Amino acid sequence: HIRNAGADTMGEVMIVSKQSAYFKVPSSTETIDQKIKQGLDEIPGVLSVSANDQKDQVAVDYDSSGTNVSAIERHLRNMGVDAQLISNRDHTM
Repeated sequence: HIRNAGADTMGEVMIVSKQSAYFKVPSSTETIDQKIKQGLDEIPGVLSVSANDQKDQVAVDYDSSGTNVSAIERHLRNMGVDAQLISNRDHTM
C-alpha cells in the first residue's frame, strides 16, 4: 500500500522538461568561461553550465518551465559575451 503511494508521487515529480542549448563563443578563454558560468548560474531554471574553451563552446542545461533559450542569449549579451546559438535540444522526461 505504501509502495503504491510512493510510485504515484514519484510519477508526478519526474515530469521535467529539460533542454540543452549549445553556444559558440569566439575567442573563449578560461576566464571568460568562468564569467559565463557564474552569470548563467544566476538565471532561475538553469540546471548546469559547462564550457570548453578548446572548442569555443558553452553548453547550458535548463528547465524550460523556468527559463528559455532567448533569456539565456539575452543574459549572455548583457554580460558582453558574443555567443551564437548552435543548437537547442529538448530532453522531456
